[in-house]
Amino acid sequence: MQKMVKEKVWHLKEGNPVLQHIISRELGISPLLARLLVNRGVLTAEDARFFLQGNINQMGNPYLLPDMHRAVELILTAIEKRKNILVYGDYDADGVTATALMVQVLRRLGARVDYYIPHRLVEGYGLHEEAVHWARQSGVDLLITVDCGISAKKEVEAALGAGGPEIIITDHHQVPEEIPPAAAVINPLRKESLYPFRDLAGVGVALKLAQALLEAAGEGENAWHDYLDLACVGTVADIVPLLGENRLLVKYGLPKLAATSNPGFQALMQASGVKAEKIGVREVGFALAPRLNAAGRMGNSRMAVELLLSRDPAEAEKLAAQLDRENRERQQVESRVLAEALGMLDALGRDRDPVVVLASSGWHPGVIGIVASRLVDMLYRPVLLVSLDEGLGKGSGRSIPGFHLYRALSHCREHLLSFGGHEGAAGFTLPADRVDGLRQALNDYAAVALSPDLLQPRLEIDALVSLEDMTCELVTELDGLGPHGHGNPEPLLACSGAAVINCREVGRDGRHLKLLLQEKGVVRDGIGFDLAGHLENLSPGEAVELAFVPSLDRWNGDVRVQLEIKDLRRNGRWEGVQKPGLALDKVENNSINQLTGSLQTIYKEPSFFWPEFIQRILAVSEQEGPACPGQIPGIPGFQQPFLQVACHAEEPARSLQLPLELPFQVKDLREQPSRPSRLARLADVRQRLLVVVSSAHRAVELAMFLRRACYRSGRRVAFCHPWLSSQQREKLCQLFAGGEINVLLTTPVLALDLAGSGAENLVIYNLPYHREEWEILLAVALVEKIRSLWLLFGKEDMREACFYLAALAPDRDPLARLYSILSQTSSGSNALARGRREVDSEDNFSRWLAGLLRRNGCPWAQDFTVALGLKVFFELGLVKWRSEKSGWPVIMCPAGGRKLSLSASPTYCRLHRLKKEALSWQEYVLKAPLRDIITGCQPQRVIARF
Repeated sequence: MQKMVKEKVWHLKEGNPVLQHIISRELGISPLLARLLVNRGVLTAEDARFFLQGNINQMGNPYLLPDMHRAVELILTAIEKRKNILVYGDYDADGVTATALMVQVLRRLGARVDYYIPHRLVEGYGLHEEAVHWARQSGVDLLITVDCGISAKKEVEAALGAGGPEIIITDHHQVPEEIPPAAAVINPLRKESLYPFRDLAGVGVALKLAQALLEAAGEGENAWHDYLDLACVGTVADIVPLLGENRLLVKYGLPKLAATSNPGFQALMQASGVKAEKIGVREVGFALAPRLNAAGRMGNSRMAVELLLSRDPAEAEKLAAQLDRENRERQQVESRVLAEALGMLDALGRDRDPVVVLASSGWHPGVIGIVASRLVDMLYRPVLLVSLDEGLGKGSGRSIPGFHLYRALSHCREHLLSFGGHEGAAGFTLPADRVDGLRQALNDYAAVALSPDLLQPRLEIDALVSLEDMTCELVTELDGLGPHGHGNPEPLLACSGAAVINCREVGRDGRHLKLLLQEKGVVRDGIGFDLAGHLENLSPGEAVELAFVPSLDRWNGDVRVQLEIKDLRRNGRWEGVQKPGLALDKVENNSINQLTGSLQTIYKEPSFFWPEFIQRILAVSEQEGPACPGQIPGIPGFQQPFLQVACHAEEPARSLQLPLELPFQVKDLREQPSRPSRLARLADVRQRLLVVVSSAHRAVELAMFLRRACYRSGRRVAFCHPWLSSQQREKLCQLFAGGEINVLLTTPVLALDLAGSGAENLVIYNLPYHREEWEILLAVALVEKIRSLWLLFGKEDMREACFYLAALAPDRDPLARLYSILSQTSSGSNALARGRREVDSEDNFSRWLAGLLRRNGCPWAQDFTVALGLKVFFELGLVKWRSEKSGWPVIMCPAGGRKLSLSASPTYCRLHRLKKEALSWQEYVLKAPLRDIITGCQPQRVIARF
């Protein structure tokens, strides 16, 4: 059936050059991959590392979910006392897989367990009082919901009043203002939840309960991995974002599904024609999930649960065949409803209304949601379909981006008996005679809320690229973004100005388009599925714009790049093409943006990434005397903040005695995963939050992340770092003290400037490098009279610290390599010596040598590594400086047979002492009991300057 889709506007997603550069530099990935991560809402280097390198065991601790301890205790007690347990699920694929998972786990633990799935057409969604009454009459002692129950306050209260059964709720849907008074309510969306990931499907929440149960029962910490196949299918089927933990569940669940020992899944794959070795998100979403859903749409979902619980291959084969038949029946019914709906639209005029509302007494209520979705794809406008039966209408609607369907129905509630849903989809009931009234009311509302540009379909382009960018290495790197799905689509790129070399129809019925394209001498193959209609408008040599997904085509041992073309045109309409400049974030207050200033000139400087501790040591080193003019890379004009606190012995200070009883609570979250998400939860609390990080770039990165994360709550976030002027920093302190800034991110030394600003919570996000930094922050906490001190740092910080401390205090071997490089470049007779001609300044001198060091086995080498190494050589009499201000600054001084000791260099000794102190402190503060690291500082004072 021919689609009626309008020509699409190409929309280029807005990039964020600062975050892209930070992520690219921190992870060592291409700028394009960094941009694609930012486009998918991955806004910090920590989250990007988790996205690309995370493993299944990095998922959150299940006990961070509210009531998890209570639920585990209740279930294990019920198993021990041989009580009857009922798992109460839902009829869609998410609910079916969650039910099967929970039943399998409970049976593994020896429970007496059964399950209940409400009938979609008779009972409808959710926990029903009649079903709870039946459970009580049947002797059920404990009822566990999966994928439902969070809105069942009335039903739970009725169970309590009637004497049982006891109820545990596990759900992932939106939490109402009043939660049911169940024995335990496990939902990551609860306000008090500390769980770092909020978007789990129902089966994902059930899996977290299973993880806690199995570990508590002594089954091992990885026993829950046995159920990843069920979690994978339910997660894909529920169309939750394939980001964060959902992506991990699918990434690790797909191989588990391919090798599954579950007879039900084996039979389902055979019935649907899915090959285990080729199973992916598409096969799960379009082959397995529809068959599991078919039972609920056409009849009773118990059949799908029985399939997944079956241990008999013959029985599983019969059940899978029945589900396959029901799925085919569903497809036939769906086709009839679609044909009738299109006929109605032809009669009414397809462009008559911006919101389509159609009703018929012959429509099966189990398929109208799917048909509405297909009509949205064809018409690109909101569609609501109503199945009429005996004076009552059951409706299902789907919407387009920009038109919030739930709000629209709320505006028209006088025509409805009930409704529910969200922005993109909704269900409702109404009297049959109110359909026309609902249609009129929705279109009256749309006349105001639905602008004409929203009715124009858009193609979301991730980035503009050149065909020469599309190398096999880059496409392989982009493959790391998978598995793809909702919220994490395949990277859609665009190229403007590629020339068509030749084009032809391919495929059995000639529906597809095969292209050979050229740009800047680079030739690439392209294939456009269902795009053969473009052939008549294409001519060899013609320049076109392409929207494509890159892939690798492997044939006979040869690997080459192929473009899967999604759309092509000559010159069409664009939206969102980037303009010059670096807006920090559109959602942020303009006055704060003006204060924090442009990052245009600094965010690409290496020193922008150096931790403040390193910057301060460099500033002190330069004050003591540089190796030669300009050779210790400082921050001209910004050194004073780094000199504000130098060291205990050298600065006048007043001491603050730590009281026996701390005047604030300490929240110990050391070594917990998903720090950015935890920080976002804290930032969402309406109290002034001061967050201390290790470096300027981290303050900027996390501020941008929090601005997005806290957008809906209206929190205003700013950063304060040493590159800002003293006037800017002072103004930010005033705004924070006055409550105009809710969350402020800064570095340890600058936190002193904020002492007395009235911060209510202090977060130490990164591990302090040295005991001195720790004492600075304790001083801030005491002077601020904060309520809570949050410790979020972990071993990842120490790994970064080891990197920079190695650069600050290089050992004998790196110094020997640097000396060897200097000797070779000074000889004038080899490639290194010839390369020095490229050095035109002292800054480039250090940067060039640092690059050579990195290529010679010192990946941590920085500009300052070279500068400090030269200072050590100067102190040992191995180098001296030319008096001229231009040209090659180093003169080598032969050792003359002298045996030199590095300990003869004061700089070497001081830096290695600092490195030893720092590493020793970090190891201690990561492992020591909380009370010891707060009160056990020696000497017993906290140094601060105010």
